[in-house]
Amino acid sequence: MQAFKRVARRFPPYIWLANQYRAVRRLFIYPHTARVGVPDYDEYWDAKAARSMGVLSPFRRARAEAMARVLPVGAKVLDLGVGDGAILKYLIEARQLEGYGVDISPNAVEFCRSQGLNVTLADLNQPLEEQLEAHYDAIIMSEIIEHLPDPEHLLNTLRDRAAHLIVTIPNTGYYLHRLRLLLGRFPLQWVVTPGEHLRFWTVLDFRWWARQMGFRVVHEEAYRGVPLLRRAWPNLFGEAMLYVLEDARASDEHTA
Repeated sequence: MQAFKRVARRFPPYIWLANQYRAVRRLFIYPHTARVGVPDYDEYWDAKAARSMGVLSPFRRARAEAMARVLPVGAKVLDLGVGDGAILKYLIEARQLEGYGVDISPNAVEFCRSQGLNVTLADLNQPLEEQLEAHYDAIIMSEIIEHLPDPEHLLNTLRDRAAHLIVTIPNTGYYLHRLRLLLGRFPLQWVVTPGEHLRFWTVLDFRWWARQMGFRVVHEEAYRGVPLLRRAWPNLFGEAMLYVLEDARASDEHTA
């Protein structure tokens, strides 16, 4: 069976069918890894190291490619929650960035440094002011803010430190999440424990939230979801979203 799957994965129709099967199955199942408790990110990266640490999955590659489309060549960029550094490394190579990163996991930081990346250890729930340089062209928060109890404080801390903030989040309004809720189960956006995600946004929620925070959304993209439809109706058919934010208060002061 494994030999058959290795051969079949070379053919797009099999991959499409496999993805559809997984999507339907996720309407009814809970992950085998499910447990209650605080996520242990060192344990997460230890498990990943054995098979795919530093390798971009198709999901993460789509995210990295979406970021590359909005980052100017040679930009100075900070990646908060850099993880294994695979996305940052891709962006440095694709856009010739001056790239930096921080992460909460000592194991992830050690791995990033072994790959030649400039990464330091930091907890995003703690004050970051002393660890940030004066200014960046962009600060990346890739699948991060949904894990924080107070993302408002983080974004307020960063608004003066970068021309743009690049945020990616899952869209809780994605049609499969709506169907799962209709079937009596909360949207499945976690891998190890339901405690991974503390905050949730639909596309409409995030637009409202950004305005309330005093940010302007200058770019919005559903980088994963239903092909074609995700561009026309991202709130329903976009599985994962990328936003580029700028400080609306600062730009309003310049135009006043």
